Amino acid sequence: MSDQLNNFSKELQANLHPTSEYHQKLVQKGLLLYRQNHVYKKQYNPPTYISGKVQDVIPVDVTLNMNEPLNSQCSCPQEGICRHQLALFFSAYSENSSVFEWVQEWKSQDQSFDILKTVKRASDLLNEAVPPDLSKGIDAWLHYFQQTFEDANISNEYFLETSVKRNYRRLLDFIPVEREWKPLYRLFAAYEALKWLNGVCVENEFHGLSSLFDFLLQEAEESLNQLSVTSAPFAFDPYIQYLRDDSHFLIESSSYFYSSLFHFYRLLWSRLFRSSSWRHDEWNRWNERLIHDINTKEKIEIPNIMAFIHLSFLEEDDDRALSFLKELMNDDPTLILFMPFWIEELKIQKAFQRQYRYINCALAMLPLFFQDTNSSYERQSFTRLFLQSIGEAALMEKNPYLLEKVYRGLLPYSYYKYDSYLFSQKKFREWVELQHLSAKEIDLIDKEKLTIIAKEAPQMVMPLYHEAIEHLISSRNRSSYKKAVRYLKKLRTVYKKRNRMLDWDRFFNHLVNRTKRLRAFQEECRKGKLIDVE
Repeated sequence: MSDQLNNFSKELQANLHPTSEYHQKLVQKGLLLYRQNHVYKKQYNPPTYISGKVQDVIPVDVTLNMNEPLNSQCSCPQEGICRHQLALFFSAYSENSSVFEWVQEWKSQDQSFDILKTVKRASDLLNEAVPPDLSKGIDAWLHYFQQTFEDANISNEYFLETSVKRNYRRLLDFIPVEREWKPLYRLFAAYEALKWLNGVCVENEFHGLSSLFDFLLQEAEESLNQLSVTSAPFAFDPYIQYLRDDSHFLIESSSYFYSSLFHFYRLLWSRLFRSSSWRHDEWNRWNERLIHDINTKEKIEIPNIMAFIHLSFLEEDDDRALSFLKELMNDDPTLILFMPFWIEELKIQKAFQRQYRYINCALAMLPLFFQDTNSSYERQSFTRLFLQSIGEAALMEKNPYLLEKVYRGLLPYSYYKYDSYLFSQKKFREWVELQHLSAKEIDLIDKEKLTIIAKEAPQMVMPLYHEAIEHLISSRNRSSYKKAVRYLKKLRTVYKKRNRMLDWDRFFNHLVNRTKRLRAFQEECRKGKLIDVE
């Protein structure tokens, strides 16, 4: 199990960023729970799972997936990696390795970048001596942004990523002191950096910088979220006008990172350009483009259609948007990856009836997407993103039937969510069917849930024990026979609670006769006092 745990450790470090304040707090909270001995009932189920309980405000159940760390589960409401998963990991990791060294190694991941930030050329020092005069307006901003990236190292993808992040942070060194201008400046910096980066990637055929595009998108989204909750002063008008006019770049440019550019476009038109007349004009623009391409029989570019769909969404023309989406996704099922954004936007707006339409559209396309996508990681990532976008708690309250439909549609990647849902709703028959469907060994099924169901609806767990017993006996080894006897005892208890001991006797006598040649099994039955010793 130690090899799997080491691999899990590396994957965890790769997905937790030491420069992220959120991830720093996450690790701190996980360490605190572990150091306060709040992890208990830890169980190893090699080679794949480690499970346990973590005492927080309320106790939670945690299962770590050694093969697919990002598919680990916790009964707390937090999506993705949570403090309880980290606490269980630290507890398991500490048995063979140093948790302190793990934390130090994780923190050191960003040291190389920190060192690079302190290394400056003489020309950099001269430039810093005379700060740019950004008070002269948008032209001064753009000139400074373009000038800043001129010295970027584009010799390879690694140096390019380092240069872009260094230069981007240099831009932020001159962020305006006025509070209302800060998010706008930061948005411009991310936008111009992304434009420049896209051009370099196309020119040099760089394909491996998706994480850098994601970084700039995150910076832009945080800025847009701040701008969307305040009224823009009139002084913003030329800056916003520039972004409106220039945003077509995100749709019309060649790119290896089309999804990132399109997402930036969606963010701008959803969060910043909220005037109904602006949106209607933009919708007309793309509509005229599509009509022209159809009439002239020119190739219709997918980015143009996706922009048209987004503006139709903003115009609340869902019939048109969903019609185009269904047609496009039939040809390219991966376009379903764009659906969670719209679904989450409707959740935020509390436009639940519209949201249900988009959810049902996505569910209809899931089989094609899962069939088209060979990567299990991509399916799991989409499942997490989709469940986050729908708002499970609200959907549970307003439309539990649709929530259950979502869980079924996302199987097997929604197993833990669906398992918890069925158990909480006391849908024990469906819960047992889910265990059969997942082909999960009874040893890996939550023992507390089995015990509770055995008390409340004992007839439901009987098939699970019968199946497990048959499987263990067919394994033909002593350890399997011992487990089979243990389950036979549990099964006998269930029969007894249901006052069906005659049925038990018939079943067990038939089993003993059928396995009379399996001497080791017969011996274990005698040791377990299932067979009377003569």
